[in-house]
Amino acid sequence: MQHKNWIRISGLMWSLIGGFLLYKGIHLMELAIFGPQAHASLSHRLGSYVGGDEKGATAIIALSLLVGFIKGRFVLSKTVHRVCNRIASLSLPISFSQVYSPVYFLLIGSMILLGVGMRFAPIPIDLRGAIDIAVGSALINGSLLYFRAAQRFIPVSHTIS
Repeated sequence: MQHKNWIRISGLMWSLIGGFLLYKGIHLMELAIFGPQAHASLSHRLGSYVGGDEKGATAIIALSLLVGFIKGRFVLSKTVHRVCNRIASLSLPISFSQVYSPVYFLLIGSMILLGVGMRFAPIPIDLRGAIDIAVGSALINGSLLYFRAAQRFIPVSHTIS
């Protein structure tokens, strides 16, 4: 597979995972407002200052999206750059095991474990939702960087003269 396609696949993976986390985060925020423990949520506490639980949840979602945007543009952009450079340095044909470093897989595994661990931690449901929204929007932002990199990619000859 070509370099450009591997970069696109990386962007697609981040986009799908980000979309899943964004959906999950919005669902958790909905449970925080309308669920059986809505009175104990951060949205409810914030809602007393901003005019209702829904407005409190909206404020939390807006802040989460902002944090995700900043993380995607300034933190994950370094990862995108590193992965794109790694892909560009590989000789054709490129296999899946060559595309990502073991450290990258370790990072993905630790993020999955952190997400699973949050289910069992005594964290308010809307805070879990806010974290999922922030990470999901960051990944979607990062995926756009992958797609832009694939668009601009110019193959380099790997032959020795």
